[in-house]
Amino acid sequence: MDKKVKRHEIKYAVSLFEAELLKRRLPCVLRRDPHAGEDGSYFIRSLYFDDPDFTAYREKLDGVKERTKYRIRFYNMDDSVIFLEKKTKDGDMTGKDSVRLTRELADAFIRGDRGLLRLEGLCGELGRLRQGAWRPAVIVDYDRWAFKYPAGNVRVTIDMNVRTAPYRSDIFDPRLLTIPVLDEGEAVLEVKYDDFLPAPVRELLHGVKKQRCAVSKYTKCLSILE
Repeated sequence: MDKKVKRHEIKYAVSLFEAELLKRRLPCVLRRDPHAGEDGSYFIRSLYFDDPDFTAYREKLDGVKERTKYRIRFYNMDDSVIFLEKKTKDGDMTGKDSVRLTRELADAFIRGDRGLLRLEGLCGELGRLRQGAWRPAVIVDYDRWAFKYPAGNVRVTIDMNVRTAPYRSDIFDPRLLTIPVLDEGEAVLEVKYDDFLPAPVRELLHGVKKQRCAVSKYTKCLSILE
């Protein structure tokens, strides 16, 4: 079944020093993500799709207000839980439709099998795009530290070690050679919430040196190919 979510999403560039500070400060008020490992992080790998003109990429660079991206995502190299996701953006509001995939169906999307045309819902959307001009565009890897706060359905994440594997689409290969894409000493802070950001969370973030930006891990990874 497709799952749909829409909420505020604010992004900041922070130094690694500030990222480490946040990792220690946030657990004082927020709960750590239960899926995290012993160090509090988990690994994310995504494969994004785009058309031959890289429209999704260009729209992001041009600051188009309403945008859409499709990706396949899984965690900690565990191919037993894979998601197809459609990300939509309208200013600071972001939407996400997601549906769980089997490994076989994920491989079919990567190959662009003709049988994808028979699918419905979100899978059918990407299936039709794959039978058109859309192709796998870029792999995005990173380590994430995630924290939750129930009031306002807040989720604060710190993404580090953002990397890509140029010209590759075989996301289930554990031996992919990847290269870093962020500036040295940089991390990405994301703050997501529904209707409001509670005061305790605002206070925790207030003293952190951060620069609001429209950074996109997808465009960062694709930009190194130009």
